[in-house]
Amino acid sequence: MQQYNNGSIAELIGFNMHEVFTPSSKPEYLTLTLITSGKINLTINEKKAMLISPCILLSSWHSKLELHAGNQYTAKSLCFHPTLVNKNLTYESLIKNDFTEFADMHDCSLLAPFLARDDCADGIVRPTSQTYRRISELFELAGKEEKIKSGRHWLYRVRRYLIQILFLLEDTYQNTTNTLSNESIIDAALEYIHANYPGDISLDSICRHVYVNRTSLTRKFKEYTRRTPIDYLLHYRLNIACELLSNSKLSINKIAETTGFKYESYFSRQFTAKIGLTPTQYRLSDGFEILNSKESYIVDEF
Repeated sequence: MQQYNNGSIAELIGFNMHEVFTPSSKPEYLTLTLITSGKINLTINEKKAMLISPCILLSSWHSKLELHAGNQYTAKSLCFHPTLVNKNLTYESLIKNDFTEFADMHDCSLLAPFLARDDCADGIVRPTSQTYRRISELFELAGKEEKIKSGRHWLYRVRRYLIQILFLLEDTYQNTTNTLSNESIIDAALEYIHANYPGDISLDSICRHVYVNRTSLTRKFKEYTRRTPIDYLLHYRLNIACELLSNSKLSINKIAETTGFKYESYFSRQFTAKIGLTPTQYRLSDGFEILNSKESYIVDEF
């Protein structure tokens, strides 16, 4: 359990039982808002949206909210500093998103519903009635602990309730991801691989880029491409290498370096295992015909 000093405790979390969506004075905080009755028309990052109770709005420094006139609603919110979840999840570290420790990456993935923003992820969560009821109960328990501040460990109890809420939100976030948003995640991962294949790419770096944990990304990626992310990366690199061998005069060593292989010997082993020829043999042969005579080695177009 991470330690907090007494001076910083009160600053880590705050509750507002009458949320009116005024601009936050704490931009580095994350906010969970429960819309308990009515409906709200607003613009989120220049896109119009309607929140109909019961639903949840998750916002962060990525979120620009503009409330429209004439709304009738009740809402309550809690804002918390990410370091309440994990002391390494500072505003600066989340912006960089280059975590290497598994615990940090896992806890960062819990915050993905607050941080991930694209055409399919807008921070609006519409959980089942059972999940919404459970999140509301945990919200109330955490709010009472924060209000009373009883004993030395009240913040630890608040943190425990918050973590439970985050797990419920993560499950809802994953379960309500439709086919389009699944494709959006994979498209983002593919774009990252295509843009960065010459560099040092790992499964963890891809996960950090798309804010999805290793298990979920591998499952989604395999469903969509029939390959794991790392297998796809290897295939993509070797396809580029085939093009360079056929259409350039670069040395084998330079092609290995250009396509993201640190060592020529490793490149040659992988190339020979997958293609059936050494890089030199491929260059001297009619490589394109040989490659296409093998069983669908070329990476499919998406």
